[in-house]
Amino acid sequence: MTIATKEISNELMDAYKNHKLVIVETNDDKLTGSVAAVNHDQAFIKRPAKGVEVIKLENVRQVKLLN
Repeated sequence: MTIATKEISNELMDAYKNHKLVIVETNDDKLTGSVAAVNHDQAFIKRPAKGVEVIKLENVRQVKLLN
């Protein structure tokens, strides 16, 4: 896990613990939702009306917290 990936993981874990909504910007897309889970190389984003989407942390460019 790189330093950048570790920082993204920490941001997502904080959002998970504090029940915050996030905007996750990946190389291909932007996802909005709540964090369902985070493991060492993946994040699970719960999207309204679309279910849970799995993204690789190495593909995440930016995380923005909402609320």
